[in-house]
Amino acid sequence: MLLDTPTLTISHNASTGVLWVHWIGNHDATSVRQGCAQLLAHASRTNSHKLLNDSSEAFGEWWPASEWIGREFIPQLAAAGVQAIAWINSMDWPSRYGVASTLQHVQHMRVQLFDFDQQEKARQWLLAFQA
Repeated sequence: MLLDTPTLTISHNASTGVLWVHWIGNHDATSVRQGCAQLLAHASRTNSHKLLNDSSEAFGEWWPASEWIGREFIPQLAAAGVQAIAWINSMDWPSRYGVASTLQHVQHMRVQLFDFDQQEKARQWLLAFQA
């Protein structure tokens, strides 16, 4: 366990090289940027190549940060060594809109979207991913 807060949990599995991020509760553009800063620091520190981004329990109007995530943050993750992201979508419609808005700005990163009830499928896809 690298970070454990009420709204964001980050853990790392050294044997698989997977960084697991779990967004919980209400998020807005500010909290998402703060969480992304934490995520980037841990991705750099752990040299993780794969990211399981679980937003299944996230909700809120964070979509104003979506372009920034797609155009700036995800390239920063790539520069830190992340090669693939399995993104588990939320049940919350505003949050799902944020994810869809983000993905249209992503380039040069393999991001696979999974529904909120497909955590195991997302994990298996990520473990099988070969750069």
